[in-house]
Amino acid sequence: MKKVFVDTNVLLDLLLERVPWAQDAALLFSMADRKEVELLCCSLSFSTAVYLMQRFKYTRKEIVSKLSILKSICTITTVNGAVIDRMLQSDFADLEDAIQYYSALAFGADTIVTRNTGDFASARIPVLTLQEFIKQQ
Repeated sequence: MKKVFVDTNVLLDLLLERVPWAQDAALLFSMADRKEVELLCCSLSFSTAVYLMQRFKYTRKEIVSKLSILKSICTITTVNGAVIDRMLQSDFADLEDAIQYYSALAFGADTIVTRNTGDFASARIPVLTLQEFIKQQ
């Protein structure tokens, strides 16, 4: 089964119901729920989601509910010293993207799905927009 790493922006599109991207994000997560793909999400994406959902006035109950569902669908990738070392030595312009990238590699990601493919210009695995990924399926 293909391991697809979900960039934080795609995760946030789903959680914050951002138009026009939320519908495609929901389709991707539905594919994972049906076991058509394995989704990988970085642990840092969850902390970012909590911060933004609280800022946008989601209740604690709403946040816990949505993130619990996501956790049941996704494999959560971790950030450790090795990931940070690789980020520090990388040529990524955006260091947060470097953290996600090396976390994804550590968990065997085949593809990265993002809205900002240029942020992963140094990637050694395919980086696709959500629409490109869906078209390939």
